[in-house]
Amino acid sequence: MSRKWGLKLGLLCVVALLLFGAVNSSLAETTGLAQGATNAQQETGGSGTGSAKASAKTLTLEEAYELALENNIDLKKAALDYDSAIIDADQAYYNADEIDGDSVNTLQDAQTKYVSTKQKALAEDIAKQAYEIAREQTKILVEGYYYDVLKADNMVKVREASVKRAQEQLALVQKKFRAGSAIKTDVNRAEINLASAQADLANAQRDYKNAQVALNKALGLDVNTDIKPAQVLKYEKVTLPSVEELTKQALETRLDMQKARNTQTIAQLNYDLVVGYQAPNTFMARKNKIELEKAKLDVLQQEQSIRADVISTLFQVQKADEVVTITARNLDQAKDNYSLAQKRYQIGVGTYDNVLGATVDLADAEAKYVEAVYNYSLAKNQLKTVTLVSE
Repeated sequence: MSRKWGLKLGLLCVVALLLFGAVNSSLAETTGLAQGATNAQQETGGSGTGSAKASAKTLTLEEAYELALENNIDLKKAALDYDSAIIDADQAYYNADEIDGDSVNTLQDAQTKYVSTKQKALAEDIAKQAYEIAREQTKILVEGYYYDVLKADNMVKVREASVKRAQEQLALVQKKFRAGSAIKTDVNRAEINLASAQADLANAQRDYKNAQVALNKALGLDVNTDIKPAQVLKYEKVTLPSVEELTKQALETRLDMQKARNTQTIAQLNYDLVVGYQAPNTFMARKNKIELEKAKLDVLQQEQSIRADVISTLFQVQKADEVVTITARNLDQAKDNYSLAQKRYQIGVGTYDNVLGATVDLADAEAKYVEAVYNYSLAKNQLKTVTLVSE
């Protein structure tokens, strides 16, 4: 009987061992597959889809210029306007050639042969200049959008630093609370400060994305393109030209000035032709004389306006430069105050009120410095715009 039970027990042990081995083999296989799937998932960025997150497109300012000049619709329209002006000038020359110089006997013939051709030639020059200015204005516009992204990126970094400080403060306050050297109200305020900093960071990140979208539109790219500027937003002081130097340049290059001068040229030509065929006291001659005087006044008025623009622009750059200096000094002071308040609180001779106040002041000083550097960069851009702007 005992031998029979012994055989049964032996058989049961063998079966158990076989079953256990099969289960182990199955588990090992399953575990291996799971580990392989985990490894594959890690290699593909954790999503299991096999697609890693696309990296940001790094873009220099020069590359941004090239993209904008290639894709900007307004610039393409300016080029077409120039082509149209060339055709108009060619037609005016053709019509003038149809009239022999010796057969110009009427004022109308003289205007067709001499005034119209001059008028169209000047219009062609204006269209050509308008195209060149449109190129420069496109670059200035893109530079502004590029600075917007740089500013937004800096603000994200400022808000990230604020969140980090808030987290460190909360950890410190909680530690002091557990040790009995801080009150629950301080913990609550530290938590609120952290939540506020996180909200500011979220807003800064949204602003950064919006700035990217605006730059993408200006460059003719897909609005969802993740652009990362290669440059950084930093203070770079510029040597300002004198009022006389910048005014001289603006008077030579501004399109509104050229248009006013061209109008005076045509008015003078019209008047000279009229008095060549009619007496100066005729109605037409007197009317043309008035148009000429008005054109001269327009030129004078435009010169005065340009000088005022130049003075205002130089003042804005100087003012923006002064603000950078002031905010930089305030930022240094805010950093020192925060460091001191933090140390005093750590050793128990300062209050959390002091730390919180210094924290707010530091975040404000950091944001204002970024804003000041950004405004100075834009103000420097106006030095270019004031020499190009058209009516």
